[in-house]
This record gives sequence, C-alpha cells and structure tokens, in this order.
Amino acid sequence: MGSIRHKSAAMQRVQDLVRRGYVRWTAGMVPREKVARLTAKFDARYGTGADRNERRRRRRHGAGNGFLVVYLPARQPYAVWWLLVDDEHPAQHYEALQDAHEARLTIPNPYWCPELWRADYELVRLDNRWTWRMLEERRDEWQRRIREAVRCGDRDSRQRQVRQAVYSLSKLPGFRGIRQDAHGLIRLLKSDWQRVRYKGEPLPATPRLPPYLRRVRHR
Repeated sequence: MGSIRHKSAAMQRVQDLVRRGYVRWTAGMVPREKVARLTAKFDARYGTGADRNERRRRRRHGAGNGFLVVYLPARQPYAVWWLLVDDEHPAQHYEALQDAHEARLTIPNPYWCPELWRADYELVRLDNRWTWRMLEERRDEWQRRIREAVRCGDRDSRQRQVRQAVYSLSKLPGFRGIRQDAHGLIRLLKSDWQRVRYKGEPLPATPRLPPYLRRVRHR
C-alpha cells in the first residue's frame, strides 16, 4: 500500500488495524525523499507489503503479520509512519514496540517541523470500541479559542472568529470520540455566548457536529 495523503484516511487505517488485533506498534517520521526506501526496508524485513495469500500462509505457520502505514500530506517535507504488528510477529524481537492498550498512539498535525511532533489526536477505547479523540491539550486550546472569540470586544472581529471556529469544528475528522469532543465544545460555545452576550446579539453561526467519516476501502 502506498503513502496516504489524507489525515482522516490514515487515522482510519490505523484504527482498523488496531481493531483487527495489530496492537503492537512503533512510529516515527522520515523525510519525503526517503519514504520509498523505508517502505522497501520494512517490506523486506517484516513482510509489510505481503498480499492476502502470503498473509494467510504466514498466519498458518504462526509467523505473524505486520502493516506499514505512511501518512504523507501533499507539499509536506516529512511523512509520519506507523508499523503495526500482531502478537506473533518477529518484529517484537527487533523493534521497541508498544502496546496500543497501554501506550498512547497519536497522530500529529500535518504542519510540523522535524523538531516538533505536535500530536492532535489519540487512539483510545471508548465503550469497548477503538476510536480517536482529541488530546487534552488540543481540547484546552479549543476551549481557549472559543472563550476568546466570544469575549472579543470588537463586534465584527467577534462574529468572524466565532464563524471561523464553527467552520473548523465542522471539519474535524468524524470519528466517534472526536464528535463527542466537538459536541462538548459546541455546548461550551452556546452556553458561553448566552451568558456573555445574552440576548443582545444572536450567535452568528449554527454549530454542527462534524459528519461521520465515510468508510475508506483498505485491503
């Protein structure tokens, strides 16, 4: 499988693999020009590019299977990669693997630099299902953004900032946990606006939850 350009598709791919039992993982970043070399290395070493028939043979012989997910946004100099394997895979003897049940698996914002891996979302179990949610730091940032927008002294700037916040909320990846985060932020916006602005000024936009993410077909 080649590199994935869209963040939500990469998140869905990782989520699906963990849900299917590929809970041992390691991750990193690599310059764009070295993605092909990295992909070839993991395929040769761990069979991450194996087809379905080869994966069936590996399972029959107890060799385990592994997958490499590479997230490479357009026009970005670096890619993020995840190696995910099952409990039988020999990679556990050569890589510093973590368990998704115990170690937080995150995905960063696509606009990073090599020195700063700024994670946005974490993969968690909610109601016994794997899903993505905002990191606590990102939720705190959103809450500050909303409160500052509501309290902006200039009416035009205030309305513009609130509309921008509402638009950004509607564009969040539509995973169950993230939709729950968005619901809480919408409640905060409405209650804060009503308390600070009361009835003297209507809310300039109608907040809506981000739509559920459509399924992306993966092999």
